[in-house]
Amino acid sequence: HRARPPPRSPAGNAPQLMSFFFFCVCVIVPTGSNVCTSRGVTTCQQCLTVDPSCAWCSGVFRCDLKQNLLDGGCSDEALESPASTLAVLEDKALSDKASGAGETVTQIQPQKIRMVLRPGDSMRFTVSVKQVEDYPVDLYYLMDLSFSMKDDLARLRTLGNELAETMGKTTSNLRMGFGAFVDKTVSPYMYMAPPEAIDNPCHGIHDDCQAQFGFKHVLSLTGKVARFTEEVKKQQVSRNRDAPEGGFDAIMQAVVCKDKIGWRPDASHLLVFTTDAKTHIALDGRFAGIVQPNDGQCHLDSDNVYNKSTLLDYPSLALLTEKMSENNINLIFAVTDYVVPLYKEYSQLIPGTTVGKLSGDSGNVIELIEAAYAKIRSRVELELLGVPEELNLSFNATCLNGEVIPGLKSCSGLKIGDTVC
Repeated sequence: HRARPPPRSPAGNAPQLMSFFFFCVCVIVPTGSNVCTSRGVTTCQQCLTVDPSCAWCSGVFRCDLKQNLLDGGCSDEALESPASTLAVLEDKALSDKASGAGETVTQIQPQKIRMVLRPGDSMRFTVSVKQVEDYPVDLYYLMDLSFSMKDDLARLRTLGNELAETMGKTTSNLRMGFGAFVDKTVSPYMYMAPPEAIDNPCHGIHDDCQAQFGFKHVLSLTGKVARFTEEVKKQQVSRNRDAPEGGFDAIMQAVVCKDKIGWRPDASHLLVFTTDAKTHIALDGRFAGIVQPNDGQCHLDSDNVYNKSTLLDYPSLALLTEKMSENNINLIFAVTDYVVPLYKEYSQLIPGTTVGKLSGDSGNVIELIEAAYAKIRSRVELELLGVPEELNLSFNATCLNGEVIPGLKSCSGLKIGDTVC
């Protein structure tokens, strides 16, 4: 509004009555306005993607909240309002114990669900995980057989029965296997002169050694402990030229050659990696002119020897992580004091790995394996594989104390028989 000052009288001293003029602007807001009606939607497809609460009436070509359309006379036949659904397709009860050959073990419930979601909608479901008693264990012992590990090999020859007995406290269904590694069979990693050094790299310096090799799979996973001891006793050390070893080549083959190694689908997979040295990593192959990246595939010949040692580079930490995740491998670095800090750094970059300090002759390796396995069984974590980019998943963990922790998808401090969600 605007107020004008009172005009003076012709005499200039007597004011007249004051006059006021008001100007009003009115905005009319439609009743029932909501997200469904405020977007200028003209088709059913557009309507149903605006918001999960929106519905379309084909009779009047209108987008609105479902109840508004029904109140406005839209018939059920003309109403388009699909709802998100969740159906449990497989829901076996959690197992208490896993003993018995061929028995199916259930550690997660439900096992299979089917969801149909409208764009922008969400649904909530609960997954329970249980640490089952007497769960099967596959233990593959991967050993550095370079010359500095000579006393470790001698010690391992006596540990087969003790290792099986110790692990038997945790599971009655144990299988053990064995593999060995040195380094790539090409200069500068290998002695090429004198010629005798190719077949016996210890020629003229130490006792006889076996010829250098990259990785050799010796014994597939077996429940016969005597076979483990027998094969270990047959082994000889070798000798390579440079200080780091080719252990990552060996880990990759032990992980991805699952048929030859004998990894069981329903078992804990322990890969015990023992060494007293550093290891070559991706791009180190350039020193030998090897530039082709590791392909993460199995390359064992008829003698179970890695046959791409001189053709493929060492694998990267990222590739190792990917392949171990795909094959559910728990890696245990059992390494000597000198390289513990290095392998702890690797462990930070490779989820699911543990590190233990190995004594000079590997005499404490059984204690390390026992402690590492207990640590592995004390923690559960849900892992996501192959999730479409359009789908967002969030987690709330309910661990032992019953407290719901938003954003967490793991629980620790568990004991055998505990169930968490």
